[in-house]
Amino acid sequence: MTHIQIAPDVEFKLDIDLPEITGNSRDYDLQQHKAEVYAVFEERLKKAFPEGYKINTFEFGQEVRKH
Repeated sequence: MTHIQIAPDVEFKLDIDLPEITGNSRDYDLQQHKAEVYAVFEERLKKAFPEGYKINTFEFGQEVRKH
């Protein structure tokens, strides 16, 4: 078996329901939910990479949609 290491700078999209957060919410309000967002993201990573993974940084914000 060959072990490889990948260290990409990648953006992921995540649909998540957060109380009181809408498309018009301020970034500050969204950032108050960092633990919840990270928990959902981590759960998905564990399913995708059961062998393990390492996260060096974690940043998130609302997707900017162009109309």
